[in-house]
Amino acid sequence: MLRPFFLTRVSIGVAASAVELAVELPGRALQAAVSLPAVPVKVAGSLVQSYLHAGQTVAGLAVKGDRVIATVFPSRSDKPEWATFDEDLDDDGAGGGADTAVGPGGDRGPGGDEPDVPTGRVAPRTT
Repeated sequence: MLRPFFLTRVSIGVAASAVELAVELPGRALQAAVSLPAVPVKVAGSLVQSYLHAGQTVAGLAVKGDRVIATVFPSRSDKPEWATFDEDLDDDGAGGGADTAVGPGGDRGPGGDEPDVPTGRVAPRTT
């Protein structure tokens, strides 16, 4: 059997595919008309998916940037020696009378250490 040239065989294949698509066209048109109301939902879903994927990519890049910065600039102590924090003052006993305050009815609060509501007066600020 004589074999035709490659471009001839491709042309015949394209023509056969066009005939198959033409035969299937009425069924596809009906299917598209039936699924038309679902198109906005599909579009919205794909937009949300793309947005979330982009957010994950940006977050991953930020983490990678943090790692690079951490290698270039080593981290310092989380608690500098010159800073004072409320937790440090409570540990030293310099809480300032909040430990001895008793709430209404002699109630010291859930743990028995502090009152349920703050006690004391709020004075207007003088400028």
